[in-house]
Formats: sequence, C-alpha cells, structure tokens
Amino acid sequence: MFRRAFRRWVGGAVAVGAITFAALFVAPGPAQAYGSLTMKYALVDTDNCQRLEGNLTVIAESGGCRLNDSADGTYFVKDPGGVAMKIEMRDSNGMVAKFEFHPYDEKLWYYDTRNDGDTLYVTLCGIRTFPCTKVYAAPGTSNVIDYGVADFDIAEDDGMSLTVYDDANGVDWVAGLAGGYS
Repeated sequence: MFRRAFRRWVGGAVAVGAITFAALFVAPGPAQAYGSLTMKYALVDTDNCQRLEGNLTVIAESGGCRLNDSADGTYFVKDPGGVAMKIEMRDSNGMVAKFEFHPYDEKLWYYDTRNDGDTLYVTLCGIRTFPCTKVYAAPGTSNVIDYGVADFDIAEDDGMSLTVYDDANGVDWVAGLAGGYS
C-alpha cells in the first residue's frame, strides 16, 4: 500500500485510497508556549469528499467538502484530482492553530486561534514543480483569531506537504502532513 501511495505522491499512479505516506509525518513535536500539542488532520479527496486519511470529520455538500471547527470552519471547493489538507494543532485547552491547503485555486490558509502572544508557523512544499514557500504565520493582532491566506500558481497534479514550526526560521519542527495534491 505504501508503494501505491508513494507512486501517486510523485505523480505516478492516481489511485484513490488512503495515502499512508502521511502517517510518516503526523506525530507532533514540542512547541514552546503550549506544552503538549496534539494534531488532528484530514486529507480530503475534493472530487468526492472522501476522507483519505486522518481523524477529522468530512461532510459532503453539493459544491464541496465541509469540515467543522471552533474557529470558522473549513470548506474545500470541489476540484477533480485535488487532495486538500487540514491540520488542527491543539493543547489541553483546545485549538491553538490550524492550517489548510485548498487545491482549488491553490491557496494556503494559516490561523492562530488563540490570542496568547505565541504562534505556530507553516510552509507549503511541492514535490515536482513547486518549491517550498517562505514560512507563513498569522498576523499578531488583538483579535482572538488571526489568519492569513497565500495564493499560489501551482501546476496541476503536484504533490504537496505542510510543515508546522514553532519558530519563524522554520527550524523548530512541530508537525507535518504530506499527501495533498494540486
């Protein structure tokens, strides 16, 4: 099964199924201000709203896929051949951050969901044609929830990954998820 998922990841076979490659990256590491963090996540086939991997609930709707959360929810627009990614980082008091890759229009959404003076950072990387992005973080304001959106032009069928860090230099790794598809 790993070989099949890996071939899809590098642009080979396009079989729909669980992308077990993601399991290599889902164990969250320590983050400075939050103590012990856990990660909830989903890889979502945006053609049929099937959850390919993860532990978040995916709800199919006529125009896309909905994933509820305590910040503002997530909605992935239908995109044949696309695989969306969502990560929620949590501590014992609830969600502290979330990150989403939307294959439709190739957007990265990044959130800080707690006004506590700290944040988590994220990069988006492609496998074949899209280089890793700079490190993104939600703007620090007095709002309880801050977010930002980065818009990219990524070639169709490129495999994607998200990596979460506890520092702006992208050195202090917290968690990662691979298996998205533009």
